[in-house]
Amino acid sequence: MKSAGYVVLFAIAGCSQCVCRSIGSAPGTAPNPGAATEEPVTAALVNSGEQEVLDEEITPLRKGGRHLIAEPPDDAEEVTYAAWIAAAGLAAQNRQPPPAAPPGFALRAVHGRDLWVLSEDGTRRRGAAAVVLRVGAAVPLIVEAPHTFFDRGTLPVALAIFEAQRARALIVNTSHRYGGGPNPRDASADEDGAEGGPPNLGAAVGGGRNPGHTADGDESTEGAGGENGGDEAVNGNTAQDGAQGTGGGARGDNRASRERLIASLAFADVAHAERSFFLSVHRALLQSFPGTPTVQLHGFQDRSAPNAAIIASAVGHGAALDRLLAPLRAVINEGKVLAYPTEIDRLGGATNVQARWSRQMGAPFYHVEMSRTLRDKLIVDTDFRRRFAAAFSGLTGGTNRMRDPG
Repeated sequence: MKSAGYVVLFAIAGCSQCVCRSIGSAPGTAPNPGAATEEPVTAALVNSGEQEVLDEEITPLRKGGRHLIAEPPDDAEEVTYAAWIAAAGLAAQNRQPPPAAPPGFALRAVHGRDLWVLSEDGTRRRGAAAVVLRVGAAVPLIVEAPHTFFDRGTLPVALAIFEAQRARALIVNTSHRYGGGPNPRDASADEDGAEGGPPNLGAAVGGGRNPGHTADGDESTEGAGGENGGDEAVNGNTAQDGAQGTGGGARGDNRASRERLIASLAFADVAHAERSFFLSVHRALLQSFPGTPTVQLHGFQDRSAPNAAIIASAVGHGAALDRLLAPLRAVINEGKVLAYPTEIDRLGGATNVQARWSRQMGAPFYHVEMSRTLRDKLIVDTDFRRRFAAAFSGLTGGTNRMRDPG
């Protein structure tokens, strides 16, 4: 985890060598940057416009991400990047000046809002996550959407929860979980993150098919007890088709091409990759805010669990799934909210790397799978989405004040 170097790196970095790009005077910066603040957190205004503002901020960061293969950080980058995220989290909480961004990244304040957006600066696209931090008072909650190109509707739902709960942080992927492959026939060519099916891995590397997923942008064949059904299907293509080149020729070249692509795709799905910028953010925020709950959003096709609208699971110290089940059941009348593994044995996020790190770092993690029908309704019905987002208030134990990370 290399957390020992975070604080040292931050103390050395400051805002001297790298500019805190486009920050100017960040909203709410305290006259005394060394003094921590504690302010009451009020409920989000229904028409505050935060979701729309953040959507405009995040959209350019996701542009083209459907066709982008994510690249993980190397050892040195991981330490530097995580140190920046950890330091920015504390600076945001305490209304201190933001830390300098490492090369290739930028931190900017959202005009008129107590929000910072941390992202790649555009000089090199690597599929690093887009991170939003709330400045000043915030509820100790991290909201994550790791598959926004693939699980239709998870981005607007994540934005709604982040606003409704006045959450501390939001993490959104900026590359597709099967990034870089060709579009299937029925996928949209929209470069702004429109939904479509996963790229056909077999076509991308010289034959075969991708039997683990449908072509409409949602997970379908999930392994019982986890999310690994699709991943196993991808790996199955590799094993079965490894010696077959397109049209039977250039086998060596096609094998090498396939191996390079498989190696890249090992890092593309940030909910399962053992190293990614997304995971670095998750760990760094838990370092700055120990014990903070995380809620991570996913989607499934209705036929994968016909009797469920939501499948929820929870792991980690202090996790209490009942805090989420009852409020969600009060909101969702037309479908079932099921608990994994007691009421259903699939789609429980058992192989999720953020869940594993939350558990190791002593923090609760909530994995929420939503059916396609539910997500479609959440997209178009803003009042329903608002009530749905409000149902997550119990995850922080009812607190309405900023938590002191010390």
